[in-house]
Amino acid sequence: MKEKMSIWGVGPIFAFLSIGYGVTVLAISHYFDPTFRIPLIPKRLLSGLGVVLLLIGIPFFILSVKSVMKAYNSDLLVTRGVYGCCRHPLYSAWVVFIVPGIVLLVNSWIGLTVPLFMFFLLRRLVIKEETYLERVFDSEYKDYKKEIPCILPFGYIKRLYHKADSADAKKPRG
Repeated sequence: MKEKMSIWGVGPIFAFLSIGYGVTVLAISHYFDPTFRIPLIPKRLLSGLGVVLLLIGIPFFILSVKSVMKAYNSDLLVTRGVYGCCRHPLYSAWVVFIVPGIVLLVNSWIGLTVPLFMFFLLRRLVIKEETYLERVFDSEYKDYKKEIPCILPFGYIKRLYHKADSADAKKPRG
């Protein structure tokens, strides 16, 4: 039996590097305030959008935690629910929703580099988890990987588009 990956995966290193970068950027933004404020969009609109992103991201994260805990404890590959949107919804919740929401509330355009940094960092780190999952679940994970995007949670939209596209292809023309 091959050694099982920790339930934390690459999360600790991802969190450490992301928090380090984020704290540094936000400290610079605060120190040089108002230089890095987002000037063209009203603060109320930024704050509202930030709250909306948090209201989406936090439940998305909680659902992801519940799903991964259940799957990890039973050695199952989860491909439905939040895992039908993207392959790494735990990380996606932070990169796509929670951190951008916080940055918008803080009102810092330089802070928008934090989720970008996290995205590119995650793309490098997640290779370890994906290699492990391919080894454990073989073709089942490879098929899932072909269907569902890694981080950006658009797998569901992609599937709907392909279903509609294939339904149109089956309709008789004329």
